[in-house]
Amino acid sequence: MPDTEAGPRLSQGNGPRSAPGNGPLSAQSSGPLSAQSSGPRSAQSSADAVPLQELAAALLDLEPLLSAVPERLRVTPPAGSDPGSVRVLQAALDALAARLDMPGVTVVPSGDGLWSVELAVSRRLARALGTAPAEAVIHADASAVDRAVRAVHAAPPGRPVPLRAHDGTPLRGYRAGAADAPAVVVVMACGMPVGLAAPWLRALSGTCQVVTWESRGMFAAGDGPGLPALTGHDLAAQAADVLAVLDGFGIGEAHVMGLCGGAALALAAAAASPRVTSLSLWHGDYELGEDAPKTPHQRDVEGLLAMASRSPRHAEGLHRMMRRPQALDALRPEVAHHLLHPYASPELMHRYGLLNGVIMSTDYRPLLREVRQPTLVVSSEQDTTAHPEGSVQVAERLPCATLRMMPHGDHLSAFGADPGLVGLLSDFMRDIHGTTERDT
Repeated sequence: MPDTEAGPRLSQGNGPRSAPGNGPLSAQSSGPLSAQSSGPRSAQSSADAVPLQELAAALLDLEPLLSAVPERLRVTPPAGSDPGSVRVLQAALDALAARLDMPGVTVVPSGDGLWSVELAVSRRLARALGTAPAEAVIHADASAVDRAVRAVHAAPPGRPVPLRAHDGTPLRGYRAGAADAPAVVVVMACGMPVGLAAPWLRALSGTCQVVTWESRGMFAAGDGPGLPALTGHDLAAQAADVLAVLDGFGIGEAHVMGLCGGAALALAAAAASPRVTSLSLWHGDYELGEDAPKTPHQRDVEGLLAMASRSPRHAEGLHRMMRRPQALDALRPEVAHHLLHPYASPELMHRYGLLNGVIMSTDYRPLLREVRQPTLVVSSEQDTTAHPEGSVQVAERLPCATLRMMPHGDHLSAFGADPGLVGLLSDFMRDIHGTTERDT
């Protein structure tokens, strides 16, 4: 449920509108459509090499979304590009998508008529190009494409690893760090692509073996685009995926960190197995009955999920509203393409309603008595998405918990893996397990 601090605004506006600025790929240096890079950039040896590698990274970041939606998405080149930039950018994106073995996009000259997901994808590509014009990728020969793809595959989160849940459901797993290092499982918010947790994989992979996966039934199965069957959606099935990921990567035991709704799954996994040796719960979203209040965002999302879970037909009506460009207004531009994933098709919305609906509606008070592992509970008074009192109550009820209420940080800050949060986790793991460093 990390959609935004305000949540998806389904009631705004009554139709499509033009994107602000000069178009969906505006290269302005500030504002929500800024084309500044959202991550580390490679050294600029030439005007064409940098955009190519950044485009490869952007496409890999977009792969979960492009593989899950049933339609081919449209994007536009940056505002002010040469008229021939549509052809140039299309050629570069086609070459990269083929080499990445993922669906491509169709470059169109105008952003008129693009829907919310297409606008979010367009803006992600704009940040990849930065201030470079689309013509800068004109020299995208085969060797340059290969170099760009190898570079992005080498960095976390890398390419997905096919895994199987205990009930046979295909899962997409990811691993970073050395196999002989202490293991950490990152349990992401339901329905969110791996890119939202990538900062944690990058931050921890120097000292830990970090593994994660994407929610069952919400992502392409690995044998082509399209969604696999959703065989089970109850809490037990989702929590068992934590252990299936350990099995898939050959890991005996691990620290498990849960983000947002992933905190609830982490608790359920810990209650089910001693292979979870310790826990950290970050800005968790918990149902605790009358013992903890919920934010307006939590109540709104619960209502949306209840409706979407009823049937694909009910989800289709909600999806039509989420297609409006106004759906982007409440979302941070740098992660909007991730946050829109569970709303990107009627089928995704229906499955999200089933999966996350269970997570948000299960009463976790009985479960808390069963979790004996050392636990770090983290939240912030500034979190208006998942009420911080829920974390307070969870920490009070767990037999071996430490609460850290941060003075600053909204809900999405938990996903950013800033040095202060990474240090907090490292100190906790060192206190509990003796070290976070690889045995030598």
